[in-house]
Amino acid sequence: MLNIKTSALLLLIILGSFSVRAQDSLSLFKTIANQYDTERNFKGTLYNNPASMANHSDYSFSEFGIGYRHDHKKVYRQQLGNGDRGLTVEAGSFQKLKPNRYVWGKAGYQNLKTDQVKWNETLDYERISPYIAADSVGGHLKTERYHFAGGYLQKINHWSVAGEISYLAQMGYRTRDPRLKSTTSDLRIRAGINYNIFKKYEVGIFGEFSKYTQNSSITFQSALGRAYTYQMTGLGASNYLFNGGTYPNSTYEEFAYKGGLQILGNGGKDFYVSAAAGTSNNIKAYINSASSNVFNDLSELKNETLELEGAKFFNLREKHRAGISANFFSSVKMGSEYGYSLNTASLTQIFKRTSYRKENYTAGVKGFYQYTGGDFSVSAIPFFGYEEIKERRLYPDAGQKFTYSYIGVTIDYKQQVKENQTLTLQPCFSKRSVNKSVNALVATGNGAVDDWVLQDYTFQTSDMILLGTSLRYDFALKKLPSFFVSTQYQLQKIQKKNNNFISASIGITF
Repeated sequence: MLNIKTSALLLLIILGSFSVRAQDSLSLFKTIANQYDTERNFKGTLYNNPASMANHSDYSFSEFGIGYRHDHKKVYRQQLGNGDRGLTVEAGSFQKLKPNRYVWGKAGYQNLKTDQVKWNETLDYERISPYIAADSVGGHLKTERYHFAGGYLQKINHWSVAGEISYLAQMGYRTRDPRLKSTTSDLRIRAGINYNIFKKYEVGIFGEFSKYTQNSSITFQSALGRAYTYQMTGLGASNYLFNGGTYPNSTYEEFAYKGGLQILGNGGKDFYVSAAAGTSNNIKAYINSASSNVFNDLSELKNETLELEGAKFFNLREKHRAGISANFFSSVKMGSEYGYSLNTASLTQIFKRTSYRKENYTAGVKGFYQYTGGDFSVSAIPFFGYEEIKERRLYPDAGQKFTYSYIGVTIDYKQQVKENQTLTLQPCFSKRSVNKSVNALVATGNGAVDDWVLQDYTFQTSDMILLGTSLRYDFALKKLPSFFVSTQYQLQKIQKKNNNFISASIGITF
């Protein structure tokens, strides 16, 4: 992996490759208000279609920042650890090269350390679970992440044609037994076409393809003993035939596709409707590097997703704007496992059976209000949501179910302090309430595993309250880019204990 200095240099080169245009015609306050437009963040799925990026911003902008974050949790899921801390570097740019041509890009680097990770010896837990490698020892995990993305849009008469490519690479490792080393790569390609059918009305189609791989290995240096490793299959069950490998290696390979439709009014400023459906297929293979070089497929995880969202906006009066949106998301994962025979000198696959299913359904409604004055603006986004999760497996039979309701609000206040200074304050509040939970878990015969599964169930049946705020100060100097400093703090209350998150960053906008 690249070191920090090299990564920062690459980010600056990427930004420098764009045709940066100074916003001389705008005050600093209006530049920041445009660059961090609350309404743009409100439009959740609109920009999944790269052909809709023409209305992303009225002006060009770029930003580069370096920060530090510290997330400390007293109550947490063991397989995710008790929070992370470390360095983050982020850069982004959106450029209007001509009235009919746009480019944009993002780049980022993170160097983080997560403590007390147990029952998970892989990266991207939410993506590949339940088919993870696990043990009861674990430890801290160091992770480096690199992300690059770039897009291009061209308008031709009534048509808007666009494409975007992004790539995310990760490396996670541990320097004490069990010594995990895991690398991932995630390549995504998006394309979209919008057509202006009548006046300000557009219809668009878009698609996405992604290829994901992960290679994970566990090694041991201690001569006194090794942690017993499990190849988990969900809700505490594991593949006993492949458990306890001397130097277990796992590989994951996933191909995913998604396609969608959009209808927009005035580029999404009046209304938009978006729908997308996707499918992915992730295959896990296993190799015990101490005994053979033959990979055995252990599982296959399919995921069918559906996304629906619609929003409508209103100009109430000259300085007042409001909106409302509704969304629905569903994910249905189906897991299949492979069985092998030990009756011969080598393993022979004898069956493949579907034994795991997880359903996740989420629906929500958001409101939007913004008032823009001459030297300040204030906006509010209240929201309400409902979520249902069903998880079950066969052989042995087990399951659990949760339903949640969410309520909260995010406030954004921007104030021009002086002509060359702007202050942004963003307080937020949210609450998750557990409406119903069902425990149909079964004992596995392993006390450590049973304790973990029960602890994870207890976490998922806990109410949560989140309070937080962020503060950002932008200031401009003559003949130099605008600088900013920012800080964020969040407090999450769960099981009568407090989880704390704090971050700080500095950077430039131009």
